[in-house]
Amino acid sequence: MRTTRRSRAFGAILVALALLTAACSGDSGESAKADTPITVASFGFSESVILAEIYAHALEANGYSVERRLNLGPRELIFPELEAGNIDLLPEYVGSSLVVGFGLDAPSDLDAAVEALGAAFADLDMDVLDPAPGEDKNVFVVTQDFASATGVTSVSDLAGAGDITLGGPPECEARDTCYQGLLGTYGLSNISFESIQEGSARVAALENGEIDLSLLFSTQPVITAKGFVALNDDAGLIAPENIIPVVSREVTDAFGDDVTSLLNSISAKITTDVLLDLNGKVELDGESEADVAAQWLADNGLDG
Repeated sequence: MRTTRRSRAFGAILVALALLTAACSGDSGESAKADTPITVASFGFSESVILAEIYAHALEANGYSVERRLNLGPRELIFPELEAGNIDLLPEYVGSSLVVGFGLDAPSDLDAAVEALGAAFADLDMDVLDPAPGEDKNVFVVTQDFASATGVTSVSDLAGAGDITLGGPPECEARDTCYQGLLGTYGLSNISFESIQEGSARVAALENGEIDLSLLFSTQPVITAKGFVALNDDAGLIAPENIIPVVSREVTDAFGDDVTSLLNSISAKITTDVLLDLNGKVELDGESEADVAAQWLADNGLDG
């Protein structure tokens, strides 16, 4: 729906005219919904794609036109697209959005974090909707053998575990919520970093002993399936990471409560257990993100 920041005002006028025309013709805005595509984006990992597909499918089932821009990559690539006005809907993660996206401190209280996120996204002409009860946090993971041999159960315990190599995606190396946080917040001078983009490659490297510590997501079913140990973040490095959709003002201004109520009703049903189940269907069972999203919506009566 959005093109560039410069075109927003003109686009909003066109949308308003479309809605006025629809109202006068008696079709209650249905033609405007169909003629005004909403651009839905995701980060470059499977869970984010599933979530984007869930919201996209729900919008389509309710008469909205949708354009998908999936697997765009990390926030370092996505936020310039948000600033340029090229994305209308993005399923975000509260804490990471504040810390990585905006360079702000993330409150440990969810309500305070959501309020801070709303203020930050307002500068990008975007609205923050209701957070889902489900969250997906970054976790630092070791093998059971490593945990048994070293007695490590929390991140701070790593200080006494000798030289350690952390495997993470390239952006981890510079992030305060990742490698830099281990150095600064935890003071772990015994940790070096190895860039490994794909989560499956990090899992393999951890199993093979090529790395000692891996960054994974707390809702990845592979952690339980492989018997890995997710270390307790005892210094509170990771803030609340509830799923939260952010939506362009053009969309919320154009469609109002119709679209926000729809999206909030979807988010309300996304629990952490739901995320684990959906991820398992993709990562372990080999189903596609789009099929998993569509089936979940149908199972929950949310497919229109």
